[in-house]
Amino acid sequence: MTASPASATPPEQDPRLALDPEPAPVPPPAPAPEQGPDPFGIVADAVDGMREELATLNDQFRRRLLNDREARRSLDELHGELDHARKDAEGRTLQPLLYDLVLLLDRVDRHPGQEDGFADSVAAELLVIMEKYGMQRIPVTRGPFDPAVQEAVGALAALAPEQNGEVAELVRHGYRIGERIVRPQQVRVYTAQ
Repeated sequence: MTASPASATPPEQDPRLALDPEPAPVPPPAPAPEQGPDPFGIVADAVDGMREELATLNDQFRRRLLNDREARRSLDELHGELDHARKDAEGRTLQPLLYDLVLLLDRVDRHPGQEDGFADSVAAELLVIMEKYGMQRIPVTRGPFDPAVQEAVGALAALAPEQNGEVAELVRHGYRIGERIVRPQQVRVYTAQ
């Protein structure tokens, strides 16, 4: 049998029958890229840290505020106590002297009418000195008797029914320091018969 030229090709050369050449080497899998820290995790951690720090600062602020309020209250109490102690000290030392001046003024008031006006001048000066240290003469008022600032030391017959209970005349001046009555006014009061 004669071989045909086409069939004379060796099987290795027949492209249809050719075996796959040796497969190309498969590259090894690429290593996974190194995972850096999660940016969201970093932000979340930072936010949590700031929250904790803010809570700590808030707590410190509240404690400081409470301490400051307590210190202010204590300071106000100390100022009040100091003011009270100062007034008490002034009262113990100054008030007896002022009361002695009141008695001296009473004596001067009992001897008015000097032609040279010396007694009136001394009385005016004593009033100025007493007012300088807070003692004031209670103003003389006509009208109803006021037991808060007046003391009734006598009575006069009322000339009309509407005069009943009204101040008739001043017997002796009264004095006060601030709102405290040192000596009430002594007055005679109209009374109905």
